[in-house]
Amino acid sequence: MNQNIYNMIKNGYEKKQKAAFDGVLSRRGEVYSKIPRLQEIDSHIRLSGIKYNKMILLGTNPVDKAITELISKVNELRMERELLLTEHGYPANYLEISYCCPLCKDTGYLESGVGSEKCVCYKQQLINHLYSQSNLKLAETENFSSFDESFFPDVIDETRYKIKVSPREHILRIKERCIKFIENFSSPDEKSLFFSGPTGVGKTFLANCIASELLNRGKTVLYQTAPVLFDTINEYKMKAYKEEGFDMMRYKNIFDVELLIIDDLGTEPPSAAKFTELLNILNTRQAVNLTKSCKTIVSTNIGMKELHEYYDERIASRIIGCFDMFWFAGQDIRSVKRFSGVK
Repeated sequence: MNQNIYNMIKNGYEKKQKAAFDGVLSRRGEVYSKIPRLQEIDSHIRLSGIKYNKMILLGTNPVDKAITELISKVNELRMERELLLTEHGYPANYLEISYCCPLCKDTGYLESGVGSEKCVCYKQQLINHLYSQSNLKLAETENFSSFDESFFPDVIDETRYKIKVSPREHILRIKERCIKFIENFSSPDEKSLFFSGPTGVGKTFLANCIASELLNRGKTVLYQTAPVLFDTINEYKMKAYKEEGFDMMRYKNIFDVELLIIDDLGTEPPSAAKFTELLNILNTRQAVNLTKSCKTIVSTNIGMKELHEYYDERIASRIIGCFDMFWFAGQDIRSVKRFSGVK
């Protein structure tokens, strides 16, 4: 891993931990001055542990009995603390440390019986740093809370839109399918998603909606346009065995990140080598998905019919067999917003 990236992530965790501890100290100072009994309770909780440890070491109390008494005493004190806080208008957990990631407590690592492993928040930060051209910042604003079906026409015009229902009804159906995809994301039986349709009809937006929700659920997500994706692969092919210390993580993540979004497929210059690489990505990720979440969203302006013409039969067959395919229809939303003055 690039040492600068490692140091940035490490320093980031140190700042998060400091902010978490500074925050709880500030809150304690605030409520202790208003409710002195809370300081007494916290002091009793700390001293209880010392007291019972001493009893165990001296053998004045059986271990099991001492532990049971300690747990009971601490729970009683915590219940009193929560009651006092809520009676004075504070949340019951106001004096608990608030971490950005409750899983690893802002350390970046999870401890287990066999050692430690990187937390999902660490893995996502690494992805964000490694892929400077990733578009995941859009997931902060492009999410289901900002989804607005009113930008899609509520008229049926099969000749124009190539669907038998209105674009509005159609996009609502696709949205429901996206929500199902999120809910069943961990299932190996859940298919990946293939979005096709003209420019500006919501393909990338819905992909970002899915990314936003999965990020909130602690999944790792990588967004890449097809040209940048193939540039990353080409860089790996050219440098991996020639440059000492070459960072392989950019290449490796393409194959095992939990959600890979390939946007603008078909805008990359066509070549047999790139078709082979794409097939390798799809096959490898499909195999990985049998043992852990490894889904793919492909977005393209290429229609389903043109898919056979643009890519070789093996790629088309893999997509048709392993992806749920959706045609997006409607007007160019960016143009609609521009003419209507909506930002």
